[in-house]
Amino acid sequence: MAKGSLAVLVGILVLALHVGLGLFAANWLWTGTDDPHQWMYFYGTGGCCIAPVTGAVGVILANNERFKALGVGMLIGLGIALVGAVVGWAIDFTPSWLPGN
Repeated sequence: MAKGSLAVLVGILVLALHVGLGLFAANWLWTGTDDPHQWMYFYGTGGCCIAPVTGAVGVILANNERFKALGVGMLIGLGIALVGAVVGWAIDFTPSWLPGN
């Protein structure tokens, strides 16, 4: 597997991990009595709580020549996940399946 393909694969997996944890946390913590806008707070908290760990591991791997593609992929996936969370927050996103939305 080419190094670029490996970086893309790892980036997609890291993105899926952060988005998946965010969705799990938001849907688990949000109750029907909460303000629908709190859902985005729960999503950001769940998806971003592991960001420092992912970033640190990505930097460590990116600085090692053998694992550089893995580290770069992790950092790119993390960056996309964080940008997505900020955009969701900025546009005041709430999913359509929430009651009262």
